[in-house]
Amino acid sequence: MALQFIPQNPGGIGGPERRIIRSHVMRGKNVGKQRQSIKRKKLTELTHISNARVGGYVLPRQVLWGDLCFTSFPQQLDSESTGLMHRWFFDISDALFPPQFCAKYDIIKSIWVNCILADEAYFHSTLAISASYVDFCRRKPLVSSKTLHHISQAYALVNTKLSGPFSVSDSAIAAVISLAIYQQIHHQPATGLVHLHGLYHMIQLRGGIGRLMQENRALALKSLRLDIELAMQNGTPPIFDEHTIPIRAVLCLTTFSSGNNEPIGKSPEVSLLMLGIFRFAALLNEVAGRGGPKLDPLDYTETILSFLYSLVEASPLMKTSTPPGGHHADAMHLAMLAFMTTLLPEYTRDGPTYSILSVRLSIAAQHSHLTASGSCGSDTLLLLWILFIAGISVLNLADHHWLSQLIFDVCGRLNLHSWDSIQRQLAYFPWIFALHETPGRYLWEDIVRSEGISYSIIDINCRNTGNHTKHHL
Repeated sequence: MALQFIPQNPGGIGGPERRIIRSHVMRGKNVGKQRQSIKRKKLTELTHISNARVGGYVLPRQVLWGDLCFTSFPQQLDSESTGLMHRWFFDISDALFPPQFCAKYDIIKSIWVNCILADEAYFHSTLAISASYVDFCRRKPLVSSKTLHHISQAYALVNTKLSGPFSVSDSAIAAVISLAIYQQIHHQPATGLVHLHGLYHMIQLRGGIGRLMQENRALALKSLRLDIELAMQNGTPPIFDEHTIPIRAVLCLTTFSSGNNEPIGKSPEVSLLMLGIFRFAALLNEVAGRGGPKLDPLDYTETILSFLYSLVEASPLMKTSTPPGGHHADAMHLAMLAFMTTLLPEYTRDGPTYSILSVRLSIAAQHSHLTASGSCGSDTLLLLWILFIAGISVLNLADHHWLSQLIFDVCGRLNLHSWDSIQRQLAYFPWIFALHETPGRYLWEDIVRSEGISYSIIDINCRNTGNHTKHHL
């Protein structure tokens, strides 16, 4: 380095001169050395952490800052892949734990990000899921080569892991769950069910779902959520027994005023479930409306799962016999299941996920309408709720034209000719305004347009219900 004289200020060496001197001294000391950035230094530290093991299990790597862009992954990621993963995690976090109801879930500090950093199999399966998710959002018809690469890597690594000493570790369980979710995204629930059976045996070897719930609640709840979703998609009973799984409706254990505590319907079991779900809906409306403390995300998840297991246990989707309460009770039970699906995240937006529920609810709702024709009492109000819940969840007007006619007919019998008046009646039943108001309004507007009648001339009441034509299956 060439010598350089630094001119001295007549008043002595001041602050600026001292900074220049220090700069020149350090240049001399650091000649020929590679400078390590702060970012790289942190990544190196995390690499050492990731290699630590305790009791045969890989210690999860802790993320020290709040952005995946500065995280060290098992393999080098390009900017596009990092962006895909970033979008998937933050999008799905808001879907799983809606910010209207739940306290912020710190996804960066969660088990799922830790598994990505510590486990290469989960890393690849998550990249396959995130790429598929974005492909579906962009309406791409084919599976991308990037997705196929990552899912093939994930399968190979999971097979290796399952034959090794850490076959029932948290990361192994998480990796198998992610493979099943990938199959859900690609509408292959039967394959997902195969993964679920393997997951069940892994958890049994680990000591059962009760023990996993104690050791890792988030992982146990994810396993149970996968179980109940696949049961509803395949029409099969849940693998985990509803009577032995350690979950409960933790957010509805205390009674609060709902405005309607009378039993609904003719089946006591279904009525009790309806009342519990009503209380849960009222709690969510209260939380979203008051703007106060939000709910714990895992308590929220556990409560949803508890209701779903009870509903599926009460009436399996593949049963063919009419329940004791008749078609009306069947329609109410299926509508409650459809209601609960509005609280589950949608991994794709290209078709109905719960086709069996859709078919059964369609048949039961039309039978129920025939039974309630000519009346405008409480059964008709319940039918109104059933039809609207069906229309904003698992049915749509494009594929179920009869739904428009039935809703229009029931609203006519009840003398309801505006969305505000309809929603006031729906609020007597489970109805979450933050989730259901907008799709419900759109459904009503589509019905009015499809019927070709303006709001101003919809004036049909209970006195002329005898002139209505009954709609047959």
